[in-house]
Amino acid sequence: LVALLACYAEGDSVIDGVGELRFKETDRLTAIGEIIVGLGGAVEVGEASLTVHPCPLLGGSMSSRGDHRLAMLGAVAGLASREGVAVCGFAASEVTYPGFAAALQEVIE
Repeated sequence: LVALLACYAEGDSVIDGVGELRFKETDRLTAIGEIIVGLGGAVEVGEASLTVHPCPLLGGSMSSRGDHRLAMLGAVAGLASREGVAVCGFAASEVTYPGFAAALQEVIE
């Protein structure tokens, strides 16, 4: 989510020391970069860092890759983007936060 916020910051944001994200349910570091770029953002993925260049997200679709945190990232990105985001595998969000979809719907309303 920090990388998502950085898309809307002023100036580049460097998120460093996050190499451990490569060893979670998925390689989250690579996945976050690919997701943000796929939604119209601009990110450089380093060995243990992300550099996010400010660029409001357009939207689109993405896969959660079965990872609960990526599913939630996609849903929040949908709120922040111009056209919304379709998250394939959104049900993975239930692992961390049962009821996440309902809570997100409350935010929208």
